[in-house]
Amino acid sequence: MPGVSIRAIRVLFGVVLVLCGCCPLWAADGLYTVQADDGVALKMRRYRPSEEAPFREGSQPVVLFSGILTNMNEFLTHTPEERKAAYAGMTLPEPVADWARNDPYIAADPMRYYSIAHYLWVKGYDPWLVNYRGTGRGEFKSERGSLMNTLDIWGIMDTAPCIAKVREVTGIDPFIGGHSTGGFACHAYLQGASFDLEELKVGYENGYLPHVKANPQLAAARNAAIKGYIAIDPGLTPWLPEIIDQPFMWALFGQPGYLDLDMLMDEVVNPYITSKSIMPATIELVCGTIQELNAEYGQYLSLIPYLDIWYTSDTNPNTEDFFARYCASATFIRQLGHWGDIGLHRSIREFWKNGIENKDRLKGPEPAPGRDGYYYYDEHMHLISVPTIAVLSESDGLVKTDDVIEFLMQAKTPHPDDRYQVIPGTAHADIPMGITAPTITFPLIGEWLDTQMAKAAAAEGSSPSSADATAKKSEGQDPSSDGSDGGMCFIAMGLTS
Repeated sequence: MPGVSIRAIRVLFGVVLVLCGCCPLWAADGLYTVQADDGVALKMRRYRPSEEAPFREGSQPVVLFSGILTNMNEFLTHTPEERKAAYAGMTLPEPVADWARNDPYIAADPMRYYSIAHYLWVKGYDPWLVNYRGTGRGEFKSERGSLMNTLDIWGIMDTAPCIAKVREVTGIDPFIGGHSTGGFACHAYLQGASFDLEELKVGYENGYLPHVKANPQLAAARNAAIKGYIAIDPGLTPWLPEIIDQPFMWALFGQPGYLDLDMLMDEVVNPYITSKSIMPATIELVCGTIQELNAEYGQYLSLIPYLDIWYTSDTNPNTEDFFARYCASATFIRQLGHWGDIGLHRSIREFWKNGIENKDRLKGPEPAPGRDGYYYYDEHMHLISVPTIAVLSESDGLVKTDDVIEFLMQAKTPHPDDRYQVIPGTAHADIPMGITAPTITFPLIGEWLDTQMAKAAAAEGSSPSSADATAKKSEGQDPSSDGSDGGMCFIAMGLTS
């Protein structure tokens, strides 16, 4: 029809279908919607590289949670339609990782080389990605919920229904993993941390959140139904300088509020700032300067080491552009304050305003586990018993390697398959999608997953096989042939402080 766009027709028809109780036929590929216990709708994506490619039906699912100020796109590097001209001519480093050789999707779009979701799919795993409440783009944007949301809400209310949905759809107990705050979310889930839902409802209505509660029985049940945990520079205790310990800072970051960076990037920045160089140039200038200052003056300026979170030498300029445009995501003001309290006190506790008695508290008190009424995640790490692999960055910005070892790896219930390793030349932001990721980080995770799968198969009396065999079979290849994995040996690296 003249003057009427195809998009408008589809939207109109979609409204009719929804009103009739039907689902639009063109719903975003791999989209699943789940409802948290407080009624907030959360969006998930089951990954495949195109609608012509198969989902990994019957394969081992892996559920990934992103960091704060990012969305699921940090695991989904690819070339968006509107950036095809900007990313044209992109070349990959030589030699490319063995798993990526002859992959038609990487040949068509080299950006997928830096996607851990694509790596897992190539390996034959079934990747699932989550957008917490308030985060995401387009059809994958989750509902916002209350402005009082904290990190506790993401870890307690948003993880459980998403993991349950994966188990419901696949019928298979998953591996779970997360980068940065995604690690915090996994810790909360595996500890069985919980809210009383009636208290939560009352709190929402009266301007506060109740205290987080420990539930060892729930923790035991969850650990029994999770096959392992992938910790990618997981959020624990960021070392924050005392300069942040100011009344106006706590007053600001203790307020309910929401920064919708997803909307800002989609509706303002991306449409009007289209240059292919401005994002990479800005990131490289800022992060490169911080890295130089840290090397020269970090021991004297306490704020600089904390900000050294991105090694641009480990990032392709196109992935820098993609990260800025498509991964930068919404967050809640109190979540930033929550991290501030954790980092200043180096104590991983619930938000300092939790509990009606703390509703009007300006700042968190000095930590007193067991005596102040707060839930301390670092006091409950022993409730995590699943096999865990921690892949850690070289820079201590935001996440200190020694803290991950002390507060997670040495504090959890030990498992013989626990591993950790530092990836040289990486920082916190680039480790999931940097130049080193396809050749070092991804294969470390993939080989560890293959090992867990082989041990599980042997214990069940079936013939051991990695997910590679599933991938090759679905692509019509001989599972015994070579060419999917780099054969890289995993070595757990012990560190000295």
